[in-house]
Amino acid sequence: TGSPIGGAGFFMSIRRVAILYNPRPADVDHSVPDDAYEEYDSPETISAVAGALRTGNLEVDCVAADRQFPSRLERGGFDMVFNIAEGAGRRSREAVPAAILEFLGIPYTASDSVTLGVTLDKMLARRVVSPDVPVARGVLFDGTVPADLRYPVIVKPNDEGSSKGIRQNAICRDRAEARARCKALQATYGCPVLVEEFLPGAEVSVGIRGNDPPEVFGTMEIAPKAGDPSNFVYSVDVKRNWSELVDYHVPPRLPELTTARLRWCALRAYQLFGCRDFARMDFRLDAKGEPVFLECNPLPGLNPENSDIVLMSRASLTYTELVLGILRDAAKRCNLNLP
Repeated sequence: TGSPIGGAGFFMSIRRVAILYNPRPADVDHSVPDDAYEEYDSPETISAVAGALRTGNLEVDCVAADRQFPSRLERGGFDMVFNIAEGAGRRSREAVPAAILEFLGIPYTASDSVTLGVTLDKMLARRVVSPDVPVARGVLFDGTVPADLRYPVIVKPNDEGSSKGIRQNAICRDRAEARARCKALQATYGCPVLVEEFLPGAEVSVGIRGNDPPEVFGTMEIAPKAGDPSNFVYSVDVKRNWSELVDYHVPPRLPELTTARLRWCALRAYQLFGCRDFARMDFRLDAKGEPVFLECNPLPGLNPENSDIVLMSRASLTYTELVLGILRDAAKRCNLNLP
């Protein structure tokens, strides 16, 4: 379905679209950490995405990314999948739904399985963008914390998103504290743990969309409403209570040269990762005010009220324009037409 048919210049039109997603469980599972499903989407988000797509005269079905989704998609006759599925499991979970879509031959939005796999692993992601884009000094915890790291450091799961495992105690002031935090995360999440030198400057996100060429469509500074901004951590607790704890500044309160550097770094990272259609790049400024790469989110959240990429784009795009634009860029990449 991703190839032109009927001669040069004639392309298939998209009529039926499936939204592939992971729903948040309705019941609390006390056997897992309380942020285990933080990345999964709420009913409000799925309803908003579906509503935006339907304004494009499309038939839209919502398909949960469970074990039955491959057969549901095959039977559904879908022309394209709007993929926001986070997957299940650990290190490769985001890549699995995309890989299945590739196997089935169904075109889909956003990055491919290789990009999704690499970017979820923070240490691999750092290696991909460096040295073109600066990264903080960091190591994977192997039972000890190197003596040559500069403190404080931030300790976080190496292959999680949505700030899972990052709490207000993520900043560690010495090796003993860092080692204890690493062991606690390993025990709770069963994952590798990344230890990075903590950066005292502003936290900034950059939204990118498109393919040929991609473009920055939003930049946003994330700042605490109170307290010392140099110690601010955009933790899962802060994100849950964002309206009370955080101010979002669009555009960032930064010098023009710094903003220009952020845009360049974000676009370069987008290219190095092989991102498609849209993504969000997160940075922190160092003590000299230079942007340093934190991570790439190739499946950024699309909650219409509080997702970072939605907040940063409001000055230039409506929510419907954002969602339909993602589908339009993917369709063009796949040689498909929208109605």
